[in-house]
Amino acid sequence: MPATEFIDAVGLNLPEHLGANEFLSLAHEGMIEEAHLRSFTLAEFQCQEAEFTAYGMLLSRYPHEVPGGFFSFVSHELMRARHRLVDGLAPALGLSPDGLRRAPRLEAVRRFTEFISWVALHAGAAEAALVARTDFTLWCRSCAALADVLSEDERVPGPAVEYLRAYRDNPPEVADGVLEVIEYGRRRDEPADWITRSAVHVEPALRTWWRAVATAG
Repeated sequence: MPATEFIDAVGLNLPEHLGANEFLSLAHEGMIEEAHLRSFTLAEFQCQEAEFTAYGMLLSRYPHEVPGGFFSFVSHELMRARHRLVDGLAPALGLSPDGLRRAPRLEAVRRFTEFISWVALHAGAAEAALVARTDFTLWCRSCAALADVLSEDERVPGPAVEYLRAYRDNPPEVADGVLEVIEYGRRRDEPADWITRSAVHVEPALRTWWRAVATAG
């Protein structure tokens, strides 16, 4: 089974995913308030906390240069995003890193962090890489769409648009690099039906996440 067929088997429908994004729907209607942006920032900050740990764990579980390089790159991209959040996005909304760390977690954030933590502890290398690739694909398309809409809204602070715009493109190291990790996993007898078992849960998890930050605002 070619590595590309595992990506196809996840069955992403990007137009449907964007159409179901309630935060994006609010943006199209010109209804995004600062409270929505603060909710987004908090949820993003809290998910990053779990992802730093998760991809660090995956790197320690799979130190081989193929999966290790992939998970190291993902960790680096997440840390770059964290710096953009604490240096630009959060201050523009009157938020501080310490305040974000002390804030209670949304239920959707808790469920997402539990999911990514399970992946970190139990997933095979190919399985975890496909989760990351699926996550980046959906997240980047959502952020790109939001940046386009919110850039036309004068009430939205520039750093919020810039934060979203920085996620416009799924890096080729993730979008294409996953294929090499899948091949690595297959060579080491990672079961074919396990490779997609976690990635198929990413889309509904993100759909719930966006709904939560839209309604929490």
